[in-house]
Amino acid sequence: MSSEEMLYAQGAKIWVPHADLVWESATLEESYRKGAGFLKICTDSGKLKEVKLKADGSDLPPLRNPAILVGQNDLTTLSYLHEPGVLHNLRVRFCERQIIYTYCGIILVAINPYAEMPLYGPSIIRAYRGHAMGDLEPHIFALAEEAYTKLERENCNLSIIVSGESGAGKTVSAKYAMRYFAAVGGSESETQVERKVLASSPIMEAFGNAKTTRNDNSSRFGKFTKLLFRNQMGVMFLQGATMHTYLLEKSRVVYQAQGERNYHIFYQLCAARSKYPELVLDHQDKFQFLNMGGAPEIERVSDAEQFNETVQAMTVLGFSIQQIADIVKILAGILHLGNIQVSKKFNEGSEEEDSDSCDIFHNDIHLQITADLLRVSADDLRRWLLMRKIESVNEYVLIPNSIEAAQAARDALAKHIYAKLFQYIVGVLNKSLNNGSKQCSFIGVLDIYGFETFEVNSFEQFCINYANEKLQQQFNQHVFKLEQEEYLKEGITWTMIDFYDNQPCIDLIESRLGVLDLLDEECRMPKGSDESWAGKLIGKCNKFPHFEKPRFGTTSFFIKHFSDTVEYDVNGFLEKNRDTVSKELTQVLSESNMSLAKQVMTLEEIDTLCVDSAKSSTLGGRVVISAGRKQVVPSKQHRKTVGSQFQESLASLISTLHATTPHYVRCIKPNDDKVAFKWETAKIIQQLRACGVLETVRISAAGFPSRWLYPDFYMRYQLLVYRSKLDKNDMKLSCRNIVMKWIQDEDKYRFGNTQIFFRAGQVAFLEQVRANLRKKYITIVQSVVRRFVYRRQFLRIQKVINGIQKHARGYLARERTQKMREARAGLILSKYARGWLCRRRYLRLRHSISGIQTYARGMLARNKFHAMRDHYRAVQIQRFVRGALARRAYQKRRRNIIICQAAIRRFLARRKFKRMKAEAKTISHMENKYMGLENKIISMQQRIDELNRDNSNLKHKTSEISVLKMKLELKKTLEAEFKNVKAACQDKDKLIEALNKQLEAERDEKMQLLEENGHAQEEWISQKQTWRQENEELRRQIDEIIDMAKNAEVNQRNQEDRMLAEIDNRELNEAYQRAIKDKEVIENENFMLKEELSRLTAGSFSLHARKASNASSQNEDDVGYASAKNTLDINRPPDLLSKNYSYNDSTSLVVKLRSILEEEKQKHKVLQEQYIKLSSRHKPTEDSFRVSELEVENEKLRSEYDQLRTSIKHGVEINELNAQHAALQEEVRRRREECIQLKAVLLQQSQSMRSLEPESLQMRGNDVNELMEAFHSQKLINRQLESELKAITEEHNSKLVEMTQEIERLNNEKDELQKVMFESIDEFEDSNVDTLRQNDRYLRRELQKAVAQFLLVQEELKLANAKLKAYRQDGGQLEHKIEEEMIRNKSNGTSADVGANVTKQKSQNPQGLMKFHSSDLDKILQRLLSALTPRTVVGLLPGFPAYLIFMCIRYTDLTNADDDVRELLSKFVIQIKKMHRTPHPIENRVIWLVNSITLLNLMKQYGDVDEYVKFNTEKQNQQQLKNFNLFEYRRVILDLIVNLYQALIMQIQGLLDPKIVPAILNNDEIQRGRQAHGMRSRATSIGASSSPEHGGGPAWKQLIGQLEHFYKQFQHFGLDNCYAEQIFHQLLYFICAVALNCLMLRGDICMWETGMIIRYNIGCIEDWVRSKKMSNDVLTALAPLNQVSQLLQSRKSEQDVQTICDLCTSLSTAQVLKVMKSYKLDDYESEITNVFLEKLTEKLNARQMQKSNSDEFTIDQKFIQPFKVVFRYSDIKLEDIELPSHLNLDEFLTKI
Repeated sequence: MSSEEMLYAQGAKIWVPHADLVWESATLEESYRKGAGFLKICTDSGKLKEVKLKADGSDLPPLRNPAILVGQNDLTTLSYLHEPGVLHNLRVRFCERQIIYTYCGIILVAINPYAEMPLYGPSIIRAYRGHAMGDLEPHIFALAEEAYTKLERENCNLSIIVSGESGAGKTVSAKYAMRYFAAVGGSESETQVERKVLASSPIMEAFGNAKTTRNDNSSRFGKFTKLLFRNQMGVMFLQGATMHTYLLEKSRVVYQAQGERNYHIFYQLCAARSKYPELVLDHQDKFQFLNMGGAPEIERVSDAEQFNETVQAMTVLGFSIQQIADIVKILAGILHLGNIQVSKKFNEGSEEEDSDSCDIFHNDIHLQITADLLRVSADDLRRWLLMRKIESVNEYVLIPNSIEAAQAARDALAKHIYAKLFQYIVGVLNKSLNNGSKQCSFIGVLDIYGFETFEVNSFEQFCINYANEKLQQQFNQHVFKLEQEEYLKEGITWTMIDFYDNQPCIDLIESRLGVLDLLDEECRMPKGSDESWAGKLIGKCNKFPHFEKPRFGTTSFFIKHFSDTVEYDVNGFLEKNRDTVSKELTQVLSESNMSLAKQVMTLEEIDTLCVDSAKSSTLGGRVVISAGRKQVVPSKQHRKTVGSQFQESLASLISTLHATTPHYVRCIKPNDDKVAFKWETAKIIQQLRACGVLETVRISAAGFPSRWLYPDFYMRYQLLVYRSKLDKNDMKLSCRNIVMKWIQDEDKYRFGNTQIFFRAGQVAFLEQVRANLRKKYITIVQSVVRRFVYRRQFLRIQKVINGIQKHARGYLARERTQKMREARAGLILSKYARGWLCRRRYLRLRHSISGIQTYARGMLARNKFHAMRDHYRAVQIQRFVRGALARRAYQKRRRNIIICQAAIRRFLARRKFKRMKAEAKTISHMENKYMGLENKIISMQQRIDELNRDNSNLKHKTSEISVLKMKLELKKTLEAEFKNVKAACQDKDKLIEALNKQLEAERDEKMQLLEENGHAQEEWISQKQTWRQENEELRRQIDEIIDMAKNAEVNQRNQEDRMLAEIDNRELNEAYQRAIKDKEVIENENFMLKEELSRLTAGSFSLHARKASNASSQNEDDVGYASAKNTLDINRPPDLLSKNYSYNDSTSLVVKLRSILEEEKQKHKVLQEQYIKLSSRHKPTEDSFRVSELEVENEKLRSEYDQLRTSIKHGVEINELNAQHAALQEEVRRRREECIQLKAVLLQQSQSMRSLEPESLQMRGNDVNELMEAFHSQKLINRQLESELKAITEEHNSKLVEMTQEIERLNNEKDELQKVMFESIDEFEDSNVDTLRQNDRYLRRELQKAVAQFLLVQEELKLANAKLKAYRQDGGQLEHKIEEEMIRNKSNGTSADVGANVTKQKSQNPQGLMKFHSSDLDKILQRLLSALTPRTVVGLLPGFPAYLIFMCIRYTDLTNADDDVRELLSKFVIQIKKMHRTPHPIENRVIWLVNSITLLNLMKQYGDVDEYVKFNTEKQNQQQLKNFNLFEYRRVILDLIVNLYQALIMQIQGLLDPKIVPAILNNDEIQRGRQAHGMRSRATSIGASSSPEHGGGPAWKQLIGQLEHFYKQFQHFGLDNCYAEQIFHQLLYFICAVALNCLMLRGDICMWETGMIIRYNIGCIEDWVRSKKMSNDVLTALAPLNQVSQLLQSRKSEQDVQTICDLCTSLSTAQVLKVMKSYKLDDYESEITNVFLEKLTEKLNARQMQKSNSDEFTIDQKFIQPFKVVFRYSDIKLEDIELPSHLNLDEFLTKI
């Protein structure tokens, strides 16, 4: 049987062509026989077909690859390398496994998933760092890692070529490659250089990307980014970048096809037009350059937000605000330029149209706006748009432009401006990205558009496809070179592989008389046109095989590219190639007043890809090009065309790529709908053909594509030969025997040095043979097993049947007896049941009848009641209605009567008024009127008498001022009492110190819980905020009450003043009106004036106190009673004036009295104002209210202190606290009573002053002098009283402020203590442990703040005790000298043991102190660190250096040398930090971790904290620190311990990292000596060694041996077991993370066998942990890895979904699905269906996972568990510790 007949047997899987699917899978219905003319097949859709074949069988359909090869990481490892096999492998990986990356030789194929993938986090970067390409799953990071490794190793330049069609994800792939380089070349976080490189993307996308029919963000230019690296100590660091661009699609600025857009920046600018009103922008549909495509919007994209990102990125990259503003103006100018209307022009004097010229209106708004924005002359711009200048022999000729020519000139100018602006922006970006330092090497990332073909292909598509031809040629040469090098390295014979060479196609484009040459020649022709150029192409290029002319017409031509034949439309080729723009228009812009526009227009055309472009620099926003020779400005005839420029740029690009080591990324666009993981076969196969993937497959298939390592081939195919042909010691010979037995043709394989090479299809043949043999052997085994199973089943059934029959017969007999008994019992039961039923029926019937009767009687009674009630209500309604009608009639009649009475009374009143008016003019009426005035004057005389009495009382009040002075002197005693408060505060300090010690003990004991309690702090903050809000609410209510009281008092006072003012005004107005009415009567009756004067002389005048309400009357004609005098003098007849001369004395007296009264009124007014100020000053003010508020707060404080006192039930400090509290309360109570007395005195004084109201003052005329003296004396008294009260008030206010501050401070103390005590007690009962820990941490921090405040008070205490300390220090020094002398005398007769660290030989009265000098600290610590080698430490007491340092601390405490202890601890911390920051052996880190923990425990044990000293002996309690509180240093040392722990962990992890994967994943004890499973590794194919380590035994033993080594070190150096368990828990977590991450990224080992290997290797580690008697919590870190191993070995059917969910409790959904999708099925395992995956996903998502980021399938390897430090009591006696001499510290330390 031939190999074809064996492979094409019945049931074989093949591929057949399909119209829509391209390729369809089918199954052979009959076996193939040589010479057969057809094949019967059945497609997967169920259709039966016959495929015709040739007689020789040369056109047999391609076979499908075996199941083991489906889903391979590398397409070249497939056995059948053909188009359907490649396509199917990609589809399985992309659609079923959702893997977007696949290798194809040296190419990385990346398929755009159109979804967010968790593949680019820092953990993934760390996983790929240091791994060769092929060790892990394909990834852009793997490609970048290979490039970066080659850069480090060989220090050469490299390049990454990213290509693909629009929308395939080229930009994203390039971005992630640069992110990887930035991470490994700097840090994992976004570095400054990477931030700038990534910030350039929004700018370049805004200015260079546009929406096309295929992609919403298509790059319309090419970009080559160089990432510059420098070598620092063998490590390559990213130092900068440069960007080169080429072939910007300028035509898009003025034209867009239907469904496309212009560049994004224009739409972004229109969306943000509100920010730039000076640009006069409108909606994008209003601009000619933006509305051509009819697609102004992009779904799910906001142009306004994109504009903000663009501006922000420009700011990051160094664009100034002015530059950005100018760029925006230039862009707006381009838009307005496109809206300039070019209209027809008519001949002068006629309506005939002039076709050779055109016109632009002078008032064109867009013309004016364009000129204003670009700051150019509008007239010049208009002129050169309408005219063009032609150069003749000796002169210039101006020729008008037609409408088409003017529009073309306008569009050309717009394109030219935008291209120059784009060039300027790239220059600024390069300046910002490149810092100018000397570069060592670079990695270039080429983001280039792929092969393009549209319905209409123009000049841009021609250039793009030309570039792809050149890159494909370079790619083919590189692939061929690598393939040949592989064969040479393996030492096999080979023949030259023929591959497609596209040099003829390139010659067609760029050779002499080629397409570009003819195009440039036609452009130089004056009358050149697209049609004439097309004719020349057909005539000259028809000889090229890759050129094809069209069947009809001459407006297009065909070029046969490597991927497809493309038809190009010649329309526009010449214009786009010339890229001409009017020289006059450019000159207009060059003369612009805008500096940026001038700079942009003067930029030179440079080749950004040439080497010389690196010499360009940007200075001040202006691009300056430096060259080695003088630049010659090309003329119009010699100006380079776009095609020639692009050809040179492409040549320099290809030369750059040839000078580098290229890496290729081919991006594939799976569908045009941008749907996640949607597969369109026709589109994908076209891209695979275009991007060179299938060409790579073809080159590989032409040689030996299938390659196996000898160990891998041996392990899989050893069953194909007899055991006698196998030799484990010589696997190469064994593999040769296997191959030669089954493959007869020697040309089908080659034996290399490390691998076996097979032709295409040979591995599939061997797989078929292996499957047949396994099926045969399995059938034999199954037959034997089935016989055994069925026989055992038969015997078991026979035994069971006999037993069943025996028990069945007994059961039937018992059933019959039971039925007889039940029949007899049934008769008896039925008898009694019938009787019971009858009785029950009778009783129910009787009960029903009684109920019916009851309800019937009730219904009749209710009906009767309702009728009676309705009758009664009707009667009542009638009664009320009649009453209402009667009252209405009565009211109407009464109203009418009242109206009549009112009319009559009005008539009588009018008549009476007229009569009284007449009587009022009679003399008798006046006499009666003045009689009332005399009575009023008499009453005023009485009021003056009362005023005199009041004055006497006022004099008596002045005597009371002395009494007030005495009382105020008593207030001076407040100062002494305040000193008592300070003393009480000092007592409080002692209490706080005691509480601090207690709280420190609690904090240190629970310190290990602090790191786990973050959420409790938020609850505490919210509760604290709630209390703060309640407190603020209470304060606000108190303020409102105070304001209400103030307002009430002010309103009352204002009301009283208003009433008094109204009374005065009313009296004054009445008197004034009476004076006016009586004027005539007084003039006629002169004798009445004499009597009035006499009465006024003996009487008194009413004093009118003019207030603010009537003060304005003083400025009018009314000047008091003097106005009446003036009126009398003016209006008195001459006959009466003579009579007044006899009374001059009386009149003068009246005038004097009036002047005196006016003066006194003014003085009284001033006195009244002063009085008001004084009285208002002593009225209840804000201070008084604050005093009352403080009294309330004091009462609250006292109650809360009582609660605090009752909550503490232990310690001598409570008595001191109670005594201090009582003294404080007594002092506060005494002060409150004094404040109340002071308020009472002030209130009495205020009331006495209020009694002096102005309207109550009266005086007699004969006592005017006395009244004036009284007023003066009262004025002086008021001033004196005012000054005294002011002084008293100021003193009172100052004392009050001091008391308020003191009370507030005490209140703060109370609050903090209450928070510490009550909340720690209450929350302990209500909250969990985590909340308690967090609260304790927060409260301790708050208490630290309070302690810091009390340190100020303690400073005063220290100053008071300075002398005592000095005496104590002097005495201590004398005592030390005496003790030293005694020790020196006794040491002469004794000798010390040098080798022991703790000796039993003691000096007399040892104190456990080490004396030192502060100048020797550096030497002590230096020798202590250098002398402590691991060998020395083993012979010492664990933590011995810590005991020495603490004994030195005790010495500084005894001498109260604060500076020394600070210096000692600070230098100790600095030395340890230096050690853990620099490389040191692990032993040193362990030693000082142990010593730091021991020192922290000693500081706690001897820190006078109750919680830690309760286990101390009496001697240890005597050795407590007396003068220092080292709380802050304990925190510093705790942080130091954590840092040492983290440094130790990271160093150990670095040692374990290379051993983890071989020990956990690759170590197979069942098959010792072979490498990991699966097919060949990609790394080994390149030359890496594949054999595991053999020298050190099994890998898991090496790993456990390393752990054992660390464990012994911890034991030898005295590390406590609790700390060792924490370290090993972290190490096991790291082992789990590394192994699990590697497993997730290696889909080739996700199989059942790997689960068994992992379980065995983890079991060995677990046994070792249990052998050390560690806690089971240490093993919890391995739970994820354990569950993965069980998951790999579990069944994977739809019935097992719930079991898998219950099994994977520690794995996230992403991790489980990653394992399931990467799982490799064995030959006889059932397939994992999509239904199973959907159900599993649904169940996993329904779980409540604690992990927040469930999308990540990796574990953070750098995560370090928090280190918990626990207090351990030490029973080592300090006085027993002796200083060993071998430490060389005797000259610096002396034991006291």
